[in-house]
Amino acid sequence: MSPERVVLPTNVSPVHYDLKLTPNLETFVLKGEAAITVAIHEPTCTIQVNAKALVVDRASVIIGNEIYKATSIESTASEVITVTFAQELPKGAALLDLEFTGELNDQMTGFYRSEYKDKDGKVKYMAVTQFESTMARQAFPCWDEPSCKATFSAALVVPKELTALSNTPVKEITDVGSDVKTVHFEKTPIMSTYLVAFAVGDFEYIETTTTKLETPVVCRVYTLPGLAEQGRFTLEITPKILEYFAEIFGIAYPLAKLDQIAVPDFESGGMENWGLIVYRTTALLYDPKTSAASDKEQVAYVVAHEIAHQWFGNLVTMEWWDHLWLNEGFATWVGTLAVDHLFPTWDTWSEFAIGECQIGMSLDSLRSSHPIEVQVTDPEDIDQIFDDISYSKGASVIRMLSTWLTIDVFLAGIRRYLLKHQYKNATTNDLWDALSEESKIDVGEFMNTWTRVIGIPILNVEEVDGLVKVEQHRFLSTNDATEDEDQTIWWIPMGIHPRPASIKDANQTLKTRSLTFEVPQIKDDESSFFLVNKDFSGVFHTNYSAESIHKIGRAILAGHPDLTVSDRAGLLADQSSLAKSGHGTVTRFLDLVQYYKNEKAFIVWNLLLEKLDNITQLFSTNGRTFEGIKHFQRELVDKLVHELGWEFPENEDFLTTRLRGAILATAGKSGHEATVKEGLRRFELFMQEGADQDAVLNPSTRRTAFEIALTHGGVKKFEQVLNYYRTTPKQDQQSMALVALGAAVHGQEMIQRVLELVLSSEVRSQDVSYVISGLAMNFEARHAAWNWIKANWTTLYERFKGSVDMLGFLVKIPVRCMADEAIIQDLTDFFADKDVKEFDRDLEQSKEAVGVRSKWVSRDGPALEAWLVENGH
Repeated sequence: MSPERVVLPTNVSPVHYDLKLTPNLETFVLKGEAAITVAIHEPTCTIQVNAKALVVDRASVIIGNEIYKATSIESTASEVITVTFAQELPKGAALLDLEFTGELNDQMTGFYRSEYKDKDGKVKYMAVTQFESTMARQAFPCWDEPSCKATFSAALVVPKELTALSNTPVKEITDVGSDVKTVHFEKTPIMSTYLVAFAVGDFEYIETTTTKLETPVVCRVYTLPGLAEQGRFTLEITPKILEYFAEIFGIAYPLAKLDQIAVPDFESGGMENWGLIVYRTTALLYDPKTSAASDKEQVAYVVAHEIAHQWFGNLVTMEWWDHLWLNEGFATWVGTLAVDHLFPTWDTWSEFAIGECQIGMSLDSLRSSHPIEVQVTDPEDIDQIFDDISYSKGASVIRMLSTWLTIDVFLAGIRRYLLKHQYKNATTNDLWDALSEESKIDVGEFMNTWTRVIGIPILNVEEVDGLVKVEQHRFLSTNDATEDEDQTIWWIPMGIHPRPASIKDANQTLKTRSLTFEVPQIKDDESSFFLVNKDFSGVFHTNYSAESIHKIGRAILAGHPDLTVSDRAGLLADQSSLAKSGHGTVTRFLDLVQYYKNEKAFIVWNLLLEKLDNITQLFSTNGRTFEGIKHFQRELVDKLVHELGWEFPENEDFLTTRLRGAILATAGKSGHEATVKEGLRRFELFMQEGADQDAVLNPSTRRTAFEIALTHGGVKKFEQVLNYYRTTPKQDQQSMALVALGAAVHGQEMIQRVLELVLSSEVRSQDVSYVISGLAMNFEARHAAWNWIKANWTTLYERFKGSVDMLGFLVKIPVRCMADEAIIQDLTDFFADKDVKEFDRDLEQSKEAVGVRSKWVSRDGPALEAWLVENGH
């Protein structure tokens, strides 16, 4: 264990907690009692526990028949209280008895309150927990560290008309007077404090039971009144996911029930508390009549991700937060594996290759990134590593490793790891050891550079005189790695297709700086080509020569069968990243796009359109370029706009539905005349009183129509969208309207109205991100949004000081589409006199990313203008 970690002394450790909590949903006062069975490992006069925003009113220790009363209870360090006794407590078993008082806060941390309105419009509250990473200490005094595992027996004292939930089933209910009851829960397995969970409120639920497990598991989806049926999709897939994971992990789900609950105010997508998973409403509920197709995929993935944690994180827990990626990277990968298992036609792994993988590589191409395994010493630093490195890069290197070992060997190693460490804590090395034992390969030797070193590689590929030379270097978005920064030699599975005869290793693992081999050739009608990183399972960029790209491009245009969706999309993703870094150019990327005229796959189109939108956002520094890019976009999508139209046939293929939504969104943004006209027509019909809104505007095109109306309409359209936000009862529709308002609002007066909405009581704290994200994409509004954030920083900081994620979001999102170096100085100057410890990583990454974008625009701007003119745009 690192001596620098800020942790509690190890002279006393918890064994079992008996908790009794009384949350008051009228006064928001939390009263509690904790009787903690502890082991005293050496005689002591003090016991230290974690506590935050709690007042400990009484403390004593019971050893046998003797009671030791505390002589003092005081805060001696950040989030630590020291209980002192007049006599030395002897070594052995003891019972630490505490009474305390806290608050049901409104910060979405600890044991907090969430506000909603009932069917009559009356404001009501529920209470729920969010304890990861170090927030159990806000609900009860504890050893709030992942390795301090214990068992828990909880009791909640609540009004009789309310439902109380926790990790385990209800053991018994006892009356406390005429209006109050105490709900006692079964004892939990041994577990970490961050996984303890409670929920109290007026809930309804729907229920099912697994059918393929030896011991059936009761599965319930809990919601506020009137919403339960929107949990039907989640309820359908939950038993299948549990059964699938029990099969591939070789260990049954160890609890008798799995509850999942939708909460109106919840900062993240979901939290994997053992037996009681808590979700943001939009991450758990799906209504096929009003939810977009993308929402269905998101719900499936988030649910699978959180259920995966029941094994990877809950059953086996990381030893310390340095190993957070063991939880999040694995759950991201295996959650995707489960979605692909349930919905094989969704082509989930292709989407992963150009989604999660590219997200992780993008952040890791900055100097201000961090290794997957990052040393964390202070609990205040933990939340900053819940980022794209721990999740997306972590999942991507696991996918690469599982491909390298084969999926069967990899999962066998996972079973070995889980079986050995169940109900315990583990490190990254423990995982490598299990995989090495199973595969008879030194997995750590392969993986350590991927997890312990900042950065990712780029493979430069040259073809000369019938030979190919590949050479690896560190990839930076600034394309200026120094010799000292370029020392790492990664083990890279090259994925060359077809495999050259001279490379005997089936995994084609590059273990040196460079390698030369004969040119492999796939023949087509016009030329030959070869691929590097086939199917894009490798976590690296490939820098082909211009001629090689044209050869592959011609094969794409011809529809060559060896080029999968992942290959076609991955090539675009790579070339976009290389254009930004200066290894390539924006015009080379646009030349490549010409070869995709016959493309039909949603995943390819979605990426292509996303990259073009990014170019539009950054390079439209003058009207000529802006109009030229939009003209290019309109021509690109015109054929598919007319082929697909606005109607969604019943039982249509899922990816075709997604494709229609993506094509029309780009058509609308770029001013495609027929799309704008039809969008305005449908918006007018949608807003008519008594309209069948779901028939007029499919949820997958609703935001597009809203943004068209806001862009091409005036105050009336703005008021209609704002009123829709205020009156629609569904949170996914609320978030859609908020993004549209931000992305398409125009005119300084209405931009200010949207900004004022952010701090009003009309927008939940969790939903502020939707407004700011929309404004960041809006040429006319993004600078106004950033200036508004600076002007209101004190107020925003007070509102979100309990949320590291949101503070970081407020720093990085408003400037993410800016490419002006002056913004770097602005960020530096503004935060010079402010405490940025909670979001310093986000701040440094934001400044570095602005610099990367600025250099790209300066470098490629003139060439882009010339290309647009030359190509008739």
